[in-house]
Amino acid sequence: MAKEVTKNNNFSCPKCGCSNIKVTTTEYKFPYGRGDDAVELKVNVPLITCSNCGLRVLDKNAQAIMHQAVCKHLGVMTPEEIRNIRESKGLSQVEFCRITKLGEATMSMWERGVLIQNAAYDNYMFLLELPLNFERILKRSLEVEKSDETKEENEFSLTKTFPIGSPSFCKLATM
Repeated sequence: MAKEVTKNNNFSCPKCGCSNIKVTTTEYKFPYGRGDDAVELKVNVPLITCSNCGLRVLDKNAQAIMHQAVCKHLGVMTPEEIRNIRESKGLSQVEFCRITKLGEATMSMWERGVLIQNAAYDNYMFLLELPLNFERILKRSLEVEKSDETKEENEFSLTKTFPIGSPSFCKLATM
C-alpha cells in the first residue's frame, strides 16, 4: 500500500531529466540470505517515482531502512547504534579503534552500513557500550602503549650502547 508523501523538486530523474518527482512511502519486500537460509524481509520505504517516464528509484534513505531491517533480522546493532557507542565516548573513529584494536576501515564500514558485523564483534560492541567495560579496555590499551614506549626506549638504549653489527651486539643477539 503506497501513501503519497510529497513532491520533490530537489531531485531530477536520472533517466529523462524531469523534475516532476513524487515520493511515496510503500511496503517493499526484498530477499536476504541464500539457499535454505534465505528470507523475505518487509519494510516501508520512500519510493521516488518520475511522473514523466515512470522510473522508480530507492534512494539512500530506503537503503538505510533496508539495512536496519537486515540488522534487526540478524539481531545485531545498526550502524547508528555503533556510531552512537563511539560518539558517546567522545572519540573519533581513529581514537576509538586505537583503544579497542578494531580496524579503522572495518569501523568505518560498520558505521556507514557497508558491512554488517558478525555476532562476536556485535557482542564486543555491546560490552564496550557499558562504561566499566570501556574503562577497562581503555586502561589496558594505555598500559600496552606505555609498555611499548618503554620497550622502544630500552631497544634504542641497547642499540646505542651496543651498535648493531658490533661484536658486543652480536653476542647479545645470540644469547
